[in-house]
Order: sequence, then C-alpha cells, then structure tokens
Amino acid sequence: MSSPTRQIDRDTADLLLDGDPVALNRVGRLAATLRALRGPARPGELAGEPAAVAAFLARLARRPR
Repeated sequence: MSSPTRQIDRDTADLLLDGDPVALNRVGRLAATLRALRGPARPGELAGEPAAVAAFLARLARRPR
C-alpha cells in the first residue's frame, strides 16, 4: 500500500537538513528518520570515508566534459 506523495520545495528541504523544528513538525513520519540521521556517526561508520572520497574525486577527474 503506498501513501500519497507530497513535494518538498528547496527552502523546506534546506530547513529540514538544518534540523528546523517547525519544518520537522510539518513532515510527519519523515521527521523521525531525519532526526535519527542527524545524530553523530557510530564508531567505525565513517572508516571508509577517505577511500570513498578519493575514489569519487578520481572518477570525477576522468569524466568527459
């Protein structure tokens, strides 16, 4: 069963990413997910970040323009 899709404009998205409590209260169930994602990283969660960033930048440099 799917639920109706609501559009979020760019300003609201920015407010949500900033953790604005008013914006979070307007998005219902999405707020719980966004609040959980804003927490600090768990130990080891970012262990591969330097390698991932390096791979991304290497691929970006090889991209046709």
